[in-house]
Amino acid sequence: MLPRLDAIMAVFFRLMSRTRLRFILELSLMFVLVWCGCALLIYTFEHGINPRIHDRLDAIYYLLVTMTTSGDSAVTPMTTGGRVVMSFALILSKLLTALLCAVAAAVLIDHKLKVEMGLKMHKLNNHIVIIGWNLKGSQIVSSFRKNPSLQKEEIVVMADIEQKPVDDPLLYFTRSPYPIRGDAIERACLAQARVIVILANYGERQYADALTAVNCMMARKENPEAKVVAELLDPGQRLYLETSGANSVVSIGDVGGFLLAEAVAGSQEAQFLLNAVARRAANG
Repeated sequence: MLPRLDAIMAVFFRLMSRTRLRFILELSLMFVLVWCGCALLIYTFEHGINPRIHDRLDAIYYLLVTMTTSGDSAVTPMTTGGRVVMSFALILSKLLTALLCAVAAAVLIDHKLKVEMGLKMHKLNNHIVIIGWNLKGSQIVSSFRKNPSLQKEEIVVMADIEQKPVDDPLLYFTRSPYPIRGDAIERACLAQARVIVILANYGERQYADALTAVNCMMARKENPEAKVVAELLDPGQRLYLETSGANSVVSIGDVGGFLLAEAVAGSQEAQFLLNAVARRAANG
C-alpha cells in the first residue's frame, strides 16, 4: 500500500508543480497586460492635461510605481477617464499580487512537504547512495565524515522511514520501499551514483539477505559501473550476494559499520580483511 501511495503522491506533486508554474506565468502576463494597457489609456486621457505625463513612457513608469506601492500614488489623474482607469488598475494589481503571494506560499509548502516525505527529485552525480537504514546507518555516515576522502561526499538515503535520519547538510533523503523500485530509484539518481551501500533489514531476519540480494540486482541493473557494498546477516548466504552483483560483502560480525565505511573508501586493509573473511566462509 505504501509504495502505491508514494507513487500517487509523487505524480500529484509533479502535476501540481506544472500547474502552479503555468498559473504563475499567466498571472505575470496578466499583470503586464493590465499595467501597459491601463498606462496607455491613462496617457490617452491625461496627455496635455496632466503636467507630469509628457509621453507614454511617463504613463507606464508612473502607473507601475502606483501599482507596486500601498497608498502612495506617483501621479494623480486629473480627468474622470484617468481616475476610472487608475482605480481599475489598482484593484486588479492588488488582486494579482495577492494571488501571486498565495502561489508562492504554496510552492514553499510543496517544497517542504516533498523534503519531509522524501519525495523531492534530487539532481546528483558521482555520489553515494545508502539503500535501507538500520542501527549501523548513523555509524556509517559518521565514519564517512571522519574520512578525509569522504567528508564532502553527497549521500542519498533510500529507506522506508518517516524522515531524514541524520542531520547532515550533504545527506539527502528519499523515501523508498524495501526492496527498492519505482520512482524512488529515479529520485535518488541511482544510475549516476559512484558507490551504493545496501544495508540489511533487521526486521526481516529470515529473508533479510534475500531482500538485500534483490536490492543488489536492482542496483546493478540501474548502475552497472557503481561499486556495490552489501551488508550480510547469514554468512552462509555470501555467495548469493556476490552473485547478485555486490563487489564487497560485509557480514554483521565484521566490525560492523566501520568496515562498511572503510570498504566504501577503498581501504586496502579493509579489502584484505573482507577477502580473508570470504575465503574463510568459502572453506566452511
